[in-house]
Amino acid sequence: MPYQSVNHIQLYYEWHGDAAAFPLVLINGLLADTTGWMFQTEPYATHFRLLLYDCRGQGQSATPPGPYPTDQHAQDLVALLDALGVQQTHLVGLSNGGAVAMTVAATYPERVARLVVADSYAHSDLLIHAKLTSWLQALEHGGLSLRFDVAIPWVWGQTFLATNRHLLAPLREKAASTDAEAVRGLLRGALDYDIRDQLGAIRAPTMVLVGEEDLLTPLWYAREICTAIDGAQLCVIPQAGHALPIERPALFNALTLDFLNDEG
Repeated sequence: MPYQSVNHIQLYYEWHGDAAAFPLVLINGLLADTTGWMFQTEPYATHFRLLLYDCRGQGQSATPPGPYPTDQHAQDLVALLDALGVQQTHLVGLSNGGAVAMTVAATYPERVARLVVADSYAHSDLLIHAKLTSWLQALEHGGLSLRFDVAIPWVWGQTFLATNRHLLAPLREKAASTDAEAVRGLLRGALDYDIRDQLGAIRAPTMVLVGEEDLLTPLWYAREICTAIDGAQLCVIPQAGHALPIERPALFNALTLDFLNDEG
């Protein structure tokens, strides 16, 4: 399995697609890993040189002592791109991955060609803070399984749960086997995130998507991002919650590929 040493830790990564194609990086949601992009990997790899990776604390990457703030994730990604010889890329980020993508695009605008931000937010306001804190409290008092259970109504949309609730069992089992300290580090690292005063520095054409049923990062967060980024496009996805790439993969893929392949 490929690993790259960056900022004194090992990050897990995967390349997919034609090595000569333009790069595209997918950035995981906060407590996800590369497998969360299972419905995107093949479609995206037919158009781009696709890079999947786990942020520190996630999946197969290192789990050093936390917390893992958004700025650190952004620095790790840029260091990974440097190590892999990638000068410019498209970025697609989900939730906290969108926060990381925006941080990179604002701090290193020359490195990002096009930016897709899905179900994300510009700062951890009182509501986000309360939600993440409740997950931390569930972890402390009931362990990894209770943390997963408490997050269900925030992460998954009503439409998806109505017909796919049985799919949560293997995800719950996987969540129960993760590193509790890494989960704490990821959650605590997201609590003080705020990029509002930097969003105006983003120059990459930007698409912002949000699920109509997203309770974790509702529509007003997407609107705040679009207002701050010049020319950003807003797309509201019906019958979807916070996990857009899994809940509505065909529509998510069609919209994002059309945007990423636009040479205008």
